[in-house]
Amino acid sequence: MEFFCVMSVGGSLASYHVQKESERSYKAVLRTTNGKRDDLPDEILIEKKADQWQAQPWHDDVVKSIILAIENNHH
Repeated sequence: MEFFCVMSVGGSLASYHVQKESERSYKAVLRTTNGKRDDLPDEILIEKKADQWQAQPWHDDVVKSIILAIENNHH
């Protein structure tokens, strides 16, 4: 599974390309059109361990949105 997750962060849009790496892990890569954003991580690794989602690095707004998108796309 792979998809784009677009969200508003700090008043502007952020787009992450999310790819499934394994059965329980995903990689989200920031897609930018106008340069690097200092307020967002370029890459986030997300993994579900037991029933808990973990992300490295954690970013409240971004990670929660991506996890919600993963759960809604994972049927």
